[in-house]
Amino acid sequence: MRVQDAMQSHNDGLTQAKVARQIGMSRDALSRSLSGQRNFSATELAKLSKVLEVSLSWLVTGDPRPEGSTGRDGQGAGWKHDSVAETVAFPAGAYREVGLGTGTVPQLEPGLDPEEGAAEVARVLDEALGKAFVHDLPAAIEQAYEIGVFVAAEGPAFDARAMRTDEVTYIMVRGTGAWYQANLVLARELGALLGRRHEGIGIRAQAEDGWALDFALALLLPAARLRSVDWNRQTPRELAGFLWESGASARALAHRLDALGIARGPALVHADEGTLQLLVWQDPECLSHHRARAYRAPRIPADLLGAHLSGMRRGVVDGSSLAWMLDTPLEEL
Repeated sequence: MRVQDAMQSHNDGLTQAKVARQIGMSRDALSRSLSGQRNFSATELAKLSKVLEVSLSWLVTGDPRPEGSTGRDGQGAGWKHDSVAETVAFPAGAYREVGLGTGTVPQLEPGLDPEEGAAEVARVLDEALGKAFVHDLPAAIEQAYEIGVFVAAEGPAFDARAMRTDEVTYIMVRGTGAWYQANLVLARELGALLGRRHEGIGIRAQAEDGWALDFALALLLPAARLRSVDWNRQTPRELAGFLWESGASARALAHRLDALGIARGPALVHADEGTLQLLVWQDPECLSHHRARAYRAPRIPADLLGAHLSGMRRGVVDGSSLAWMLDTPLEEL
C-alpha cells in the first residue's frame, strides 16, 4: 500500500510500466507485488525508495523518518537521503521477503540502573553461551534474545544501530577489525533495546542520558571483577590478557575505572590506549583467532540465511537481497 501511495503521489505521474522499467522488474512482477501476491525483495524496495523519492525505512516499516530528514512519505516536503538509516532498514525488508520474524524482545524492569541491568543481562547471556559470552557476543545475543545481529562490511560510516518493527528486532554493526570496539557498540545497542532507550529506526532521544553506554561498559567490564584486580601490580602482558578475555578496549577500560574511582595503574597508563598494538605485541597470533575475525566479514543471522537459501532453491526469491547482505556478487550465489 505504501508503494502504491508513493507512486500515486509522485509528481512525475509514474505508471507501473515506468516504475518496473526503472527498477529492473517485470511489469507482471510489480503488479503481483502491488496486489499482495508476491513479496517485494529488499533490493527492489531499496530501488523503489530512490525512484519514488521516499525512504526505505518508511517503505519497510511505515514509521516516520528520523528527525532532521524529510520526504514525500508524509513527513514533509523535499527529500534528504539518509544512507545510514537506509542501510539499517534493509534487513527488515529481507526478513519480510521470506516471511520471517524474530521473537518478542523482553524489557528490563523500569528504574534499573545500568549496573543492575547489565548484571541481569549477563546472567541471561551466561545461560545461553557460558561465561565467555563476550568471545562471541553476536551469537550470545541471538541465542538469548532472538535478536538478529548483522555485520555490514561496506556502506556508510556508523558504528552500530538497532532496528525494531512490529515483526523484527535486530542490530546492525559496521564491519571492523577492532572487535573490542564492536563489542562495546553492540552491547550499547542491546542496552538501548532492553532498557527502553530505543526509539525506532536506530535513533536516540535528543537528550541522550548515557544509560545504554554505561550498561555496555558494565556488561563487558563488571565492577566486581575490576575491583578484584591489583592494577598497580599488573604487567603489560597481564593487561593484554585481561583485555583479551574481557573483549574490551584499553580506552573502555580506562573510562570504566575512572567512573568507578579505581586508579588505572602503570600498565594501563603506558598502554597509550593502543589496544590492538598491545594485544599483538603480547601475542602476534591473536589476529588469526576467530574472536578477532568476528566483525571483519559480513554476517547475517543463520535463520535468515537459511530462509533465503531455501527460497532461492524453490525459486521464490531471486537472491539479490542475500547477495547484498553478504556483499557477494549475485552470480556467485
